[in-house]
Amino acid sequence: MNTPAIAAAGLAKAYGDKTVLRDLSFQVGAGELLGLVGPNGAGKSTLLRLLLGLVPRAGGALAVAGEDPARRPLVVRQRCCYLPGETGVYLQLTGKQFLDFAAGFYPRHDDARRDRLLGQFELPLRQKVRSYSAGMKQKLALVATLSPDVDLYVLDEPDRALDASVRFFLRDELRRLQHDGKTILLSSHHLGEVESLADRLEFLLDGGFVPAARLLAARARLRQRPRVRLAPNAALPPGAREVRREPDGTLVVETDGDPMAWLRSSPVGAIDSAEVGIPRLEDLYALLLQDAANGGVA
Repeated sequence: MNTPAIAAAGLAKAYGDKTVLRDLSFQVGAGELLGLVGPNGAGKSTLLRLLLGLVPRAGGALAVAGEDPARRPLVVRQRCCYLPGETGVYLQLTGKQFLDFAAGFYPRHDDARRDRLLGQFELPLRQKVRSYSAGMKQKLALVATLSPDVDLYVLDEPDRALDASVRFFLRDELRRLQHDGKTILLSSHHLGEVESLADRLEFLLDGGFVPAARLLAARARLRQRPRVRLAPNAALPPGAREVRREPDGTLVVETDGDPMAWLRSSPVGAIDSAEVGIPRLEDLYALLLQDAANGGVA
């Protein structure tokens, strides 16, 4: 039987009186890509740091790459690469000096992967990192994180500050990593991109994972909530109720039945544009939070 890359049972973490993680139990198989999503403050970053032994757990059992990170943190970190959500790079170094420094912590490296990343990112490696933009710093951190040849890559918002073309390139690189048998734990706010990559998703909310049935119910409800822009001076056609009005004037509405049938029955010219069936992470969070406030009924 293969040893899971991550095996957690009853994980808990608190800072003073504030409980951040509560009774988390899950496994990530070797070679699996797990997507971790959740709103700010849900405990995602704390969970990732806990896996690497960067913060102590308050309870539960944990094995990462077969080792307890609380007991053997250095062994675990040598077999994992971690990209934190808040990119930290040494500003006084040049880009090349930083990459050489970061590479020194790992005995094995994938030179072909490093060359692909550097070729795509076109970083000014001879310049001091302090001169880099936020996106360039993120790219530098990605090169440092993805170049070592390790068993597990823990990536907290790796697409932060990256434009769409770079995010697509990064997605392909993560697919290459998984094809090579590497395990990836990925936290991101781009739900569509995470879903296109991940073998499965876990939604973290208020320190715990959202049960699958509750998540399915929330997503089904969201399919009844198209986004529409009305024509000037037009009223919302009957058969839908306004859920939220966004700053740009877009309405999130909930329809009585099939949203496409409602759109087809709307008066010609009443709706300028509509977006149907594209789930947005912020909408899912809002509905799950509303669900929790109502006692768990979506």
